[in-house]
Amino acid sequence: MNIVSDKIIQRAKELGADLCGIASIERFTDAPLGFHPTDVLKDCKSVIVLAARFPLSTLSTPSPAAYTFVRHRLVDKIDTITFQLSSELENIGACAVPIPSSDPYDYWDETRKHGQGILSLKHAAVRAGLGKLGKNTLLINDKYGNMIWLGGIVIDIELAPSSFADYQACIQDCHICLDACPSKALDGITIIQSKCRSISGKCTDGGGFVYACNLCRKLCPNHKGIL
Repeated sequence: MNIVSDKIIQRAKELGADLCGIASIERFTDAPLGFHPTDVLKDCKSVIVLAARFPLSTLSTPSPAAYTFVRHRLVDKIDTITFQLSSELENIGACAVPIPSSDPYDYWDETRKHGQGILSLKHAAVRAGLGKLGKNTLLINDKYGNMIWLGGIVIDIELAPSSFADYQACIQDCHICLDACPSKALDGITIIQSKCRSISGKCTDGGGFVYACNLCRKLCPNHKGIL
């Protein structure tokens, strides 16, 4: 089957993605048990990762409603792109499974308030060359910083992988995000979801839900791109 990586990346961008990269299955040898691409698709040979830009203007207002609205639209946008691209890949003979960019979770630990998607898109994005993980646990891209939203597709076709990102994400000795986190949920390596969830999301008096905290994204010196 003649499916070319460059054509997939081009098509993803035609559908609205700002970034697209490809990781070979060999790059996932250290994936956690149960969250390997082959746990999603047994015959997976490659993982396609896409990203859409998070408009910078979203951070210029203190309104959590505006941030929440944009976040939800990005979820819709990326999920629509991965759905369409996977359908087109299937039409030419591949088995291509889109990965939800947010909900639903297969895994949820009520005690720890810890959710985990069927595949870690930020770790897949590193393996697909889209950036590096920051101490705030967000993916940082050289052009768009951490202002991106991720989606993915697992496919049973062996595709030429993208090159790894060759830049450093976090400034050496920087701990702005760690110090700024109101719930002290960050340690520079991972995030304690129960602490983050305790303040990051809230219901308004009218019954609406908003994401009320984005300091780890907003205060990062590289949130606009690699300086």
